[in-house]
Amino acid sequence: MFSIFLTMILIGGCSSPPAPNRQVYLLNSDAPLITVENSKIERVVILDKIQLADHLKRPNLVMQIQGNQLYYSDLDLWAENLQNGVHNTMLAWLNQHAKATRFVAYDSPEANLGQEHLIVSVQYFMPTDQGTVISSGQYWQTGTGKNEQNVSMHSFSFTSALAQEGYRHSVALLAEQLSQLSFQIVGDFE
Repeated sequence: MFSIFLTMILIGGCSSPPAPNRQVYLLNSDAPLITVENSKIERVVILDKIQLADHLKRPNLVMQIQGNQLYYSDLDLWAENLQNGVHNTMLAWLNQHAKATRFVAYDSPEANLGQEHLIVSVQYFMPTDQGTVISSGQYWQTGTGKNEQNVSMHSFSFTSALAQEGYRHSVALLAEQLSQLSFQIVGDFE
């Protein structure tokens, strides 16, 4: 009897609570499908590979805490490479907002049609412990003119207040901020 009791205690002491489930997030799940009416297209712009700050090049979702510290979640991950996710989401929103410009991916067969490039560098793309979601960086509009190379640099910075806790709401707001950025960029191109 004592051995059964001892065995139960040992088994009970070795068990641990179940591991928390990992959550995996898609950035572009609400992005529109890319459709462009060719008769309205006046120019083709190549969206180059997105440049991410080093701290964003991990599969873990990141949060800025206490002003200058970063927290990487072990349980909340991007479903795809963030660089590709931002690129695909922006490409969809750019084409949704544009009227006379067709934005194409740098690795697309259509890329040889474009003489202009859009280069986007993302420095911040995360929620904060202050109840906000931030994204900021720069983008460059480059193209070739009649005997010169034209370059125009612009900055962007978006802050959205979190209405709910958790990464799910943060990811939705980050995707919204990419739509806002795309709208800003289209305004500069058209």
